[in-house]
Amino acid sequence: MNNILVLQSDFGLDDGAVSAMYGVSKAVDRNLEIYNLTHGITPFQVLEGSYRLFQTVKYWPVGTVFVSVVDPGVGTLRKSVVAETKTGHYIVTPDNGTLTHIKNKYGIAKVREIDESVNRLKGSEGSHTFHGRDVYAYTGARLASGVIDFEGVGSLLKVEDIVEIEIEVAKVSAGLIEGTVEVLDIRFGHLWTNVNGEMFEDAGFSLNDELEVVVTHKGEQRYRGIIPYVRSFGSVEMGEPLLYVNSLLNVAVGLHQRNFSETYNIGIGPEWGITFKKFR
Repeated sequence: MNNILVLQSDFGLDDGAVSAMYGVSKAVDRNLEIYNLTHGITPFQVLEGSYRLFQTVKYWPVGTVFVSVVDPGVGTLRKSVVAETKTGHYIVTPDNGTLTHIKNKYGIAKVREIDESVNRLKGSEGSHTFHGRDVYAYTGARLASGVIDFEGVGSLLKVEDIVEIEIEVAKVSAGLIEGTVEVLDIRFGHLWTNVNGEMFEDAGFSLNDELEVVVTHKGEQRYRGIIPYVRSFGSVEMGEPLLYVNSLLNVAVGLHQRNFSETYNIGIGPEWGITFKKFR
């Protein structure tokens, strides 16, 4: 372990929840380096939390411990686990689908169920609604600081048995791709899709092509436009739409210095379809 702990949740920063997680972690080891991935996950949206881990984990040093708490099932029989990824990182989280993207994109080597008889904040046994503080931050801090090793988390589980959320797979054919809007580049309102740059090549799309883009919600059209496929934002005029390959090498749709999602009222998830078709 490298003494680094990274926290993610849907708690926001408007109350003391995140600070309490910091406090529990520092009480384990005051020398822990603690950082935030984000605490702005949309409440209860496990798949969004899964995606943000995929967006971030591999850029941290090997041995970094992540605590991810998007836990609408807190206090139920869902398991609490620590996964060791094939990239050499550790993720402490409820077993509710949060590991979906990591498992599919990077791979999980091993997973252990947290033994709460050992790895739970003393005195918290009567609390059933804040496992982020009482179980996950506490266990993550113990693991990151070396108080316990991975074996000390608890018993091994089968990797194939962890909960996964179905991820939509884009369909590619000559001149046409059918995909979904997976998440937003939140601050700027760009649509990040499940279509990657290689799929664009397979469909026969090239830089500077103009493509017909259609966005639907439950099959109902919400947007249709002709958009250029370009390298970056400065390739189009202010306020104009563009297609580009984002930092994760997936295709994104945006407006230059405007918010595409807000402008056209576009959301995320498997019900939000997006198609790309060569216009000319």
